[in-house]
Amino acid sequence: MTKLLPTSWPGQVCNIWGCSASSLLTYLISVSLLYTIALGLYRLTLHPLARFPGPKITAFTGWYEFYVDVILRHLSSASASNALGEAAIITTFSLEIQRMHACYGPIVRINPHELHVSDPEFFPMLYAGGSAQRDKYAPTAYVQGVPRAMFGTLGHDMHRRRRGAVANYFSRQAIIGKLDLVQRKAELFCEVFEKARRDGVPINVRVPVLAYSTDLVCAIVLPEFGEMNLLINWDRAVDWRRNIVQLLYMTPVVRQLYWLMPHVLKLPLHLVQVISPGLGRVLSIHKDMQAQSRSETRRYEKEKDASSRDSKNLYFTILSSDLTALDKTSDRMAEESFALLTGGGDTVGRTMTTAIYHLLANPPHLKRLRQELETVMPRPNSEVGLAELEQLQWFTAVLKESLRIAALITSRAPLIAPTEWLRYKDWAIPPNTPVSMTLAELMMDAATFPSPASFDPTRWLPSNPNLAENNRHFVPFHRGHRNCIGMNLAWAEMYIGLAKVFRRFDLELYDVIRERDVDHAVDCFLSEPRNDSKGVRVHVFPRKH
Repeated sequence: MTKLLPTSWPGQVCNIWGCSASSLLTYLISVSLLYTIALGLYRLTLHPLARFPGPKITAFTGWYEFYVDVILRHLSSASASNALGEAAIITTFSLEIQRMHACYGPIVRINPHELHVSDPEFFPMLYAGGSAQRDKYAPTAYVQGVPRAMFGTLGHDMHRRRRGAVANYFSRQAIIGKLDLVQRKAELFCEVFEKARRDGVPINVRVPVLAYSTDLVCAIVLPEFGEMNLLINWDRAVDWRRNIVQLLYMTPVVRQLYWLMPHVLKLPLHLVQVISPGLGRVLSIHKDMQAQSRSETRRYEKEKDASSRDSKNLYFTILSSDLTALDKTSDRMAEESFALLTGGGDTVGRTMTTAIYHLLANPPHLKRLRQELETVMPRPNSEVGLAELEQLQWFTAVLKESLRIAALITSRAPLIAPTEWLRYKDWAIPPNTPVSMTLAELMMDAATFPSPASFDPTRWLPSNPNLAENNRHFVPFHRGHRNCIGMNLAWAEMYIGLAKVFRRFDLELYDVIRERDVDHAVDCFLSEPRNDSKGVRVHVFPRKH
């Protein structure tokens, strides 16, 4: 039987040490304070990054980012109902970094350990491919709570092995082989708009585009998972969108307490549902994937025909690879599929929403797109292949401009060169230093893209003399070893889904304000509009001709 400590045990300990409880508390506080001051002084004077420019407060402590991105953001959210939404825009650390660059120059120390560079010319060096080794920085890698997934893998070599095991599954050739599935999901996508047309009610397009991309990722990655079927269940689709938004808004907190999220995913489901119903619903998906992973492992082991079991789904692909046994555990495979599902849906959804808005807000652009679509889709219900759509120059330009102006990844993306001294102008950056850039900032850089807030697909036409330079800075899917593994699927989703919708329906914006409902205002890793956004809502009508 466990013996309970007497209630007076703190005092007994203090008596042994010859001090009172209050004296012990004072001593501990004093030691902690002295340690904090000594550590801060070291960071300001002797740390390898001490000579780099930046505010003293960010060099002294990493808690300044927590203050800006969590405390001030929370306070501003409570007062974000003003007409301009200024509070929701000002208090983000990403904009604080921009102010640092305006004051200190293109390279700044944004916390005791990390540098941020604001110069597109440095991008190829930091996000290099080939033989360059780049590790990931834990606060960013663990933001999804899945440290064993590709996204959460820190080490360069481990990431290369894990990515290599599934690279063929997401290759262009593999996606082309699954285009029938993309076409079927796109038909269901159109049926959502058709129902809105029949009902005569406006529809928030962010809901069906997220449902479309999520259902497609689920069907392609885990065809036996028992798809979420968001496209045929509107209430479930609305709920999923709400849950994803809740997760995104947790990002600033998770980024500061990055070690916490992996443990949250291990909590009992009923406890998480009490704390946060939205997070609980997402966690239930993760639990389902763990069960599915165990089931698929058993099914794989029973499969007699080895030649037919290597690419049935993501789990079979991993199990048939040359990865180690530790990388083939059901828990790790569940983390991989969870990361792909939660990360691969809203990125495409946000881009498609942006494309729909800007086309409707710029009728000449939409008219030109429809004229081009009619050359390969003579009837509204004509079937068209991906290869044909990819040859449409204006359509391709519209998609590229939508990816650019959506500024999807608003959080910085730090990488670490473990053995290499990185050089930026006259600065030599020591090995093992987290160095970051922000993709959204690069895509909205006025020096590269004049009038960056203007939706201008002509930037991407072959007739543009600056096309080669624009393409060099076009990085919506990242570059290097850590680029988006699902980009081939993303392109297919956007081409086919948007082609069908704009060929079949006339859409009309309903109470949409760009500054409120479309433009980036809140950094939640992905770009999010203002807190008071009503969404990009449209009325749906049949095509007039």
